[in-house]
Amino acid sequence: MDTTTLALLLTRLGRLNEQFLAEHSRAHGTTPAEMQVLMLLHHRDEHLSPSAIAGFIVQTSGGLTATLRRLEEAGWIERLPDPADGRGRLVALTDEGAAFHDAVFADLLDRYRLVFADLHDDDALDAVRDLMRGFERLGGGSPSADWTYRPSVTAS
Repeated sequence: MDTTTLALLLTRLGRLNEQFLAEHSRAHGTTPAEMQVLMLLHHRDEHLSPSAIAGFIVQTSGGLTATLRRLEEAGWIERLPDPADGRGRLVALTDEGAAFHDAVFADLLDRYRLVFADLHDDDALDAVRDLMRGFERLGGGSPSADWTYRPSVTAS
């Protein structure tokens, strides 16, 4: 394996994808961090704590506080009391947030289909999952390599 070339290409791929997501988010009047939160909440059955969200989307607590504030001001999330912790709050997706997510996510998938047009699905997915496992093993991030898209989870 040519580790140097693979590392450089992976770095470039990461930057290209970040740029792709930033442009897509900007076109919809949002940010990549806001979209990550909406996607995470949309594809979970339960409400999540801010720390669980921060761990999954890899954002600092200060950055996440600002992201959640913007999402709440837009009416796309709400913060609910945590029944297990009287001082804690849980974050829930609103119906408006789910509708916004669905529209933006559908457009994102259409754009990704153009990017992935020449790939063989199983090989590409296996390679990405293997790379994620490696990064999560070294970085201690939340395990997500085996995550699979579920089309619909109801909002709060």
